[in-house]
Amino acid sequence: MIAEPLAIKIAALFLILFATAALVKSGVLKVENSRVLSRLSLYFITPCVIFNSFQKELTPEIRDGLLTAVALAVGFQLIFFGIAALLKRFWKATEVERTSVIFTNVGNLVIPLVAFLEEQRGGNWVTYTSAYILVFNVLFWTVGVRMFDSRQKPGIKKVLLNPNILAILAGLIVLFTGIKLPKPLSMAFSDVAAMIGPLSMMITGMVIGGMTLKGMFANRRVFGVIFFRMVLASGAAVLAAAAAVKLLPLDRMIVLIPLLGALAPSASNINQVAILYDKDEKYASAINVLTTLSCIATIPLWVMVYEALIG
Repeated sequence: MIAEPLAIKIAALFLILFATAALVKSGVLKVENSRVLSRLSLYFITPCVIFNSFQKELTPEIRDGLLTAVALAVGFQLIFFGIAALLKRFWKATEVERTSVIFTNVGNLVIPLVAFLEEQRGGNWVTYTSAYILVFNVLFWTVGVRMFDSRQKPGIKKVLLNPNILAILAGLIVLFTGIKLPKPLSMAFSDVAAMIGPLSMMITGMVIGGMTLKGMFANRRVFGVIFFRMVLASGAAVLAAAAAVKLLPLDRMIVLIPLLGALAPSASNINQVAILYDKDEKYASAINVLTTLSCIATIPLWVMVYEALIG
């Protein structure tokens, strides 16, 4: 059973989140501190996690697993785009609402969960997480940004210069060439990578600590977004993943890794873009926070459903 250890790890991460929120409420920390930590996470720690995941010998299993993870990530994103298109037509969903259904927080939350599974069971799971991060960044900084402003040109340069994409490219070079890093440098990457889980929860905890219940639920449509992201979209992804395992000769654990990316809460990047294009950033923040809180229950439950479906 994968759901049980995942639930334990999620509970541990959220204890860190609530403790940080309490520190903000008590005045020990300020919400503004989260901006510094966010930059640290985006530009340093997450790229180290990604690069560190490629420091292993290339085997046919890893090669095939990466290709499988990319294909599944693309498939999940197409499903989410389809759901968002229906919401735009029948629910008059805004840019913030549609992108919150399509794009998930695959980096900050999923990486520590997958790293924990790798620690418990062995394997190369974090490497496969990088495949979803690659697909996410390409789509978010091109199609996703254009959803906020149709006049915005596809940000190909921004995609290529994204630190996570650069980390993936550097990691692939190391993986395919077999380059071995000096021991101190390899250890430094590993040590920094281990910070991703606690730090990501601290950042979200600071945001939560600076919000009130009234502010979170100011827009009642947030309940609809939570349902569409964490129930409808996640449920569709679980069914697609289970069907893929049943119909194709795929490893169920390799399928689970991109599935976790599809089950994650709404991406924190949406808040940043909402601020940039003046598209109700407070509502975007509320969606991010509330979907993050709801994943305490939804991720373990959906993983249990996935395990039950594949037998």
